[in-house]
Amino acid sequence: MKKTYAVIFIILGLSLMAIIFRFSSQNNVDTNLLSRNITEKIASVVFPGYESFSNSVKAVMLNDLNNFIRKTAHFALFFSMSAVFYAFFTVMTKMYLISGALSVAVNFIYAVIDEYHQSFVPGRTPLLKDVFIDTVGAVFGVIFCFMIIASIKLILSKRKKQTMGRNDNSVL
Repeated sequence: MKKTYAVIFIILGLSLMAIIFRFSSQNNVDTNLLSRNITEKIASVVFPGYESFSNSVKAVMLNDLNNFIRKTAHFALFFSMSAVFYAFFTVMTKMYLISGALSVAVNFIYAVIDEYHQSFVPGRTPLLKDVFIDTVGAVFGVIFCFMIIASIKLILSKRKKQTMGRNDNSVL
């Protein structure tokens, strides 16, 4: 079973890496068009009456919102990838802190490689700020996993105490 989970988690992690690589391989025109389309759809849902706004107001909103969406995507992808690699390392080692450190390290290294890769893509620029956002996303992914594990352990501990309490009463 351990091997099955490890294989699933490594496949998910490598899939996320491939998705990130694919996005990073897009030139500046394609990536901006994609993110602008997504941003416009989000703006039309989030801001009532968006369609009736003037083009100049839409342009300012889209510019600011687009940057936020792009950076949030960095954070979310690396948050997810970190959680998956954390799960992989935890399945393999059963050492939570070491798994967290390894997951963040893998994500940081991949963030650096991703930005370096972008230096070869026309119109793209590697940014240290993106490595920082990616790494923060990875750290939060690990923290999220720690919180999930701590919650599960707390619930199981309470159930065990309740079960033991019932068993103690039945002896009397």
